[in-house]
Amino acid sequence: MTDKQKAILEITIIYIIIGVSGILSYQYIDVGNKIWNMFVADVVMTVVCYIFSVIKKNTSTYDAYWSVIPFYLLAGCYFFLHGDKWGTPQWVAAFVISFWSWRLTLSWARGWPGWHHEDFRYVNFRNKFGKVFEPINFLALHFYPTVIVFLSFWGMIYVFDLKNSLFGLKEVPLYFYLGALIAFLGGVFELLADNELDKFRKRPNPQKSDILKTGIWGRSRNPNYLGEMMFWFGLAIMAYAFNAPWYAALGSVGMWAMFMFASIPLKDAQMMKNRPEAFKKYKEEVSRVLPF
Repeated sequence: MTDKQKAILEITIIYIIIGVSGILSYQYIDVGNKIWNMFVADVVMTVVCYIFSVIKKNTSTYDAYWSVIPFYLLAGCYFFLHGDKWGTPQWVAAFVISFWSWRLTLSWARGWPGWHHEDFRYVNFRNKFGKVFEPINFLALHFYPTVIVFLSFWGMIYVFDLKNSLFGLKEVPLYFYLGALIAFLGGVFELLADNELDKFRKRPNPQKSDILKTGIWGRSRNPNYLGEMMFWFGLAIMAYAFNAPWYAALGSVGMWAMFMFASIPLKDAQMMKNRPEAFKKYKEEVSRVLPF
């Protein structure tokens, strides 16, 4: 067994433990509301993940949480919200979420080198904040992403809950399926982007100044983030079709803001630092996000 295989096995066990902690917390910590119960379970899982991050001295332990937990929440909806009685809309939504979750998780596993690697942003935070890094590590790098993902998923509980007022009606608003299509296409965008990125990483005779600009990366500098935004806004549209409150979209808006004003600028700054001339030309030729 290679070092990476051992690392994959270890982190798989970690995420099984994280999932079990979520199941137990949902069953034994009752705050009187199924949505809040799910949120509490999510927070408990985040705390467990953070503990493992500290043990491994690697905040990238959390990286897989982003894509794994929505599937855990989906599974929770199935088992605790009478999934055996779901209809076509619920299964369409479940397929879209599962496709996004499994594809992104497998892509992460394919590109993760192992425990010796930690995302450059986390390394920068460690170096910048020193002794006060751990509070920032938990609040900013673990808890905040958990909250924003849960808020973005929250509206889907209105789709999966059989007690929703629209459940059982013969007709579901057509824009539900439009939202599903947008979310699915977002996952497809990410799939194309990740495949191109994998080919780029395996290119012969790599040079530090090389820039990925083949396929979809030749149309958008951030097709993966574009796919993410499409996915989360697609979920919001599906949720609205099942009478989710207007503020159920705040998570998706928060996602958009995080990508546009944090993730993309940080990535651009890193690219400009490592490949100044090549990246400057790339910025002039290719759109920041939208592929046109």
